[in-house]
Amino acid sequence: MTGKLIFKMELFKFLRDKSFLITAGVIGVLNIILTLFALSATSIFTDYYYESGAAATLLATMGFVGFIVIVGNIIFAYVYPFHMISMDYKNNVMAMMVASGVNRRKLFFAKIGAIFICTIALMLLIALIPLILFLIKIVQLDGWNSFVEGINSMFYYTDLNLGKVIFSGLISYLNMLMIIATACIIMKGKNLSFLLFIGFNILNTFVTGLLSSIGFAFNFSATGSYILQLLLMVISIIVFGYISLRTLEKQNL
Repeated sequence: MTGKLIFKMELFKFLRDKSFLITAGVIGVLNIILTLFALSATSIFTDYYYESGAAATLLATMGFVGFIVIVGNIIFAYVYPFHMISMDYKNNVMAMMVASGVNRRKLFFAKIGAIFICTIALMLLIALIPLILFLIKIVQLDGWNSFVEGINSMFYYTDLNLGKVIFSGLISYLNMLMIIATACIIMKGKNLSFLLFIGFNILNTFVTGLLSSIGFAFNFSATGSYILQLLLMVISIIVFGYISLRTLEKQNL
């Protein structure tokens, strides 16, 4: 079986997971309800204190909506990969696929790719409607120019742009996904995988933070520090990817 077919098989399996889709729907609906509630509270407050309180209330609402979206996304970012990788071990799906002749290396990369794409897509869908509602509210309160200026000033002072932020976010999530995969594969999908993930994550954060001090020691520019952080995350992805792949290849399923 080719890697392309294995990837399609994994993608189809994940998209047919009813428990995952129902959870995604529930979290998405809750996000919308809480966002509408926050925006309604903003309207009530600004009706009484428009001149002095509109900007502050809008900022507080942005923080609340952002918190809602982040919490919903964190649930998927952490829980879903554990669920999908561990489920294959618990249901003996991994052993059946390997026994049927599926290449373990191709299976590993197909599974990681499918989880990465499905999770990112659903996190974006969960965040999409609350973001649209918030932007509509900004336009309604004539705060669009202030909002754009605030975003631009944030990027200006940090020497970043939207492309860099998105790219580093994707690399960071892929790094975390590799750590999750390593923990689940080593523990063969057992519940203790989460504790092993925490240990690996602490170790990774410590080593990355220690190596990041090189940038401070040599007074790297903002761009140099950004490149260093990306390099460290890529190295982490390679290390954990190698450990998990070698473990899966030698594992007695």
